[in-house]
Amino acid sequence: MRRYFSVLWLAIPTLAQSSPEFRLDVNLVRVPCIVTKANGTPAQGIRREEFVVLEDGVFQDVKYAWQESDLPLTVVLITETCAQHEFMKKYTEIMLQFLERVLSPNDRAAIVSVAGQAWLVADLTNSLEVLRSGAEDIGRKAPLLGQPCSGLHPTLWSGPGFPCGVAPIWNAVFTSARLGLQPQTGRKAMLLLTDGLDTGSDHGLDDAISACQSANAMVYSIRYLSPRLARTVSQPDAIVRWVGRGKPDLERLSRDTGGVAFEGRSDNLDEVFARIEADLRNQYVLAYTPTAARGRHGYRKIRVAVTRPGLTVRAQDRYYMQ
Repeated sequence: MRRYFSVLWLAIPTLAQSSPEFRLDVNLVRVPCIVTKANGTPAQGIRREEFVVLEDGVFQDVKYAWQESDLPLTVVLITETCAQHEFMKKYTEIMLQFLERVLSPNDRAAIVSVAGQAWLVADLTNSLEVLRSGAEDIGRKAPLLGQPCSGLHPTLWSGPGFPCGVAPIWNAVFTSARLGLQPQTGRKAMLLLTDGLDTGSDHGLDDAISACQSANAMVYSIRYLSPRLARTVSQPDAIVRWVGRGKPDLERLSRDTGGVAFEGRSDNLDEVFARIEADLRNQYVLAYTPTAARGRHGYRKIRVAVTRPGLTVRAQDRYYMQ
């Protein structure tokens, strides 16, 4: 059997040494969050006692508040390869520069491409050489990530050889969250480059969001429409309604996981990646033991705030109690 995300275990020893409580208390609920000022820049130096967490409307006792320097980072980058070649080239260059700045020796990143199926271009690694080689091979043959998309929900874009169409995006997000991010501890993020137009995944948008929330992973989406697709927006037919779904779907995916949705252009990618880098460098991870009985399974709503005036908190809005 082929192994996927085979280096997942590498991040665990470092985390256990720097913050043992994070792994030993299995009852802890972990919530990553970003605190920003009114101008959108990250707020630093927030103390544990300044955080307020409500679960299903009930105040929780925040036991721990880790910061960026305390915890390793795991990043999965998902790229839909249908994007225009020149844009993809620009994106790849800036993505690699981003990884060079963000990744420390204790951090890991993986690259997944979406073209008919989800493909594992580069397994989790801290080697920039391996990531660069993988990024340069996007669009070429790579191992299949997880189970193949089987076409449970055929669409107009399904066909021979492409049971889920050319872009089963939600399958890629779902599988990357479950296999790549959920087994990890520490800070976790997903970067998703796509037009947001899923062509028939077995797992829908709700499944993708739930998988990312269960993994405590923030999703940063970068939406790009090829000029051909952008021109269809002015045409009054069914495809316009399909194209129009991409933006609100990506906004919801990012919002519900505490991330940010961006509109991608060739001239703003540096700014987009700088914003994501600032987020990841100033992320907090809160932990608390729920006051409600753990035997009650299902989704629990969470809300995070801070007592310091003038600050805003971004965090996922729910988690699933097993």
